[in-house]
Amino acid sequence: MPPKKEISLLPDENNSQSFSNRFMRWLTTAGRFVIVFTELIVVLAFISRFWLDRKNADLSETIRQQTAILESTKDFENEYLLLQQRLEFAKKYYTEAPDYAPKIQSLIESSPPGIVYDRFSLSQSEESSMVKSDMTVFAYQESSIVDFVTNLILNPDIGNVNIKNIEKKPKDTKYTISLTLSFNPPTTDVTR
Repeated sequence: MPPKKEISLLPDENNSQSFSNRFMRWLTTAGRFVIVFTELIVVLAFISRFWLDRKNADLSETIRQQTAILESTKDFENEYLLLQQRLEFAKKYYTEAPDYAPKIQSLIESSPPGIVYDRFSLSQSEESSMVKSDMTVFAYQESSIVDFVTNLILNPDIGNVNIKNIEKKPKDTKYTISLTLSFNPPTTDVTR
């Protein structure tokens, strides 16, 4: 049987310094390093995937928790914003509202002891500085109502008294009076 021919890409021992042998040796050595380096990168990428998956899961959990916190504080934030709007309105109203205290004091001074206020409102028209009052009062004696209307007409702070209705229902002991009055604008005292 004839001897088998073997093909070897490795350099011959007898001609190891030839260019092709040196190139082949360098190629196999460098190729091994390239293959090892590539495998190292693949293994690192595979291992880093576990770390990245864990980090992704942690971040997803953190986002879910923060979303839950934001959802739970949503009602509180809405209530806080509503309260803030109310406070701004109250502050604006307090700084821009007319001073009703002297007018209420004037009404109290004009009210005889038998008068009971049932409904009372004060308002200032936007066009003028005139303050108007709508009220419903009741009394158990006619004399108290007469004294009350007389005191209102004689009060220098009140400009106009308009009686809408005086009523005494059958089987009822009280007289009910509905009236509207307007206050005179405040006068400024100028002393020289």
